Amino acid sequence: MLKLQNVSKAYDARTPVLMDVNLAVAAGESVAIVGESGCGKSTLLNLIGTLDRPDAGSIEFDGMDLLGMDAKATAAFRNRKIGFVFQLHHLLPQCTVLENVLVPTLVNKEAGDASERALRLLERVGLMDRLSHRPGQLSGGECQRVAVVRALINQPKLLLADEPTGALNREAADDLVGLLLELNREEGLTLIMVTHSMRLAEKLDRVLTMENGMLK
Repeated sequence: MLKLQNVSKAYDARTPVLMDVNLAVAAGESVAIVGESGCGKSTLLNLIGTLDRPDAGSIEFDGMDLLGMDAKATAAFRNRKIGFVFQLHHLLPQCTVLENVLVPTLVNKEAGDASERALRLLERVGLMDRLSHRPGQLSGGECQRVAVVRALINQPKLLLADEPTGALNREAADDLVGLLLELNREEGLTLIMVTHSMRLAEKLDRVLTMENGMLK
């Protein structure tokens, strides 16, 4: 489903971040990427998620050339095909749980009435009693579960999780990764997760290591 060939990225001539990265991920697979801080893990996720563009190489998703689309088509693709979960939940503090989940549907003309899916997913992650709560009234683990549901609301094919457990304690981290893997199986969702934790990484189908801008 996802194929990267000879992908390179540098922020200036003296700072190469990624060098000739090759990666193939099958539909429904779960892949963990581990490595030290600053080794290029988040940059790689940003390139896969079309938040940034490589200096060289190619990225294909379901046979589509992601680098050949214009900005409007890229934004539409990102909204409908890819879900993001970051280390910080980035929920809107003034909005309720349900409102936060529905934010991505506001620019998706194909979403229709997504409320039913939102409620089903929120029930699935155990947050039906928090629908009218705002982020400031939730625990860190609850906020991350809301972020996961928000990432899934447009039924993406690929979920990118960048250190999603970094701000959580061990128990909450285990619960969140368990949830991601259950959704990976139940929704047929492809999952790529960046993490510092080898313990968590080993719960996924495959573990890759990023070192000095190269993927091993």
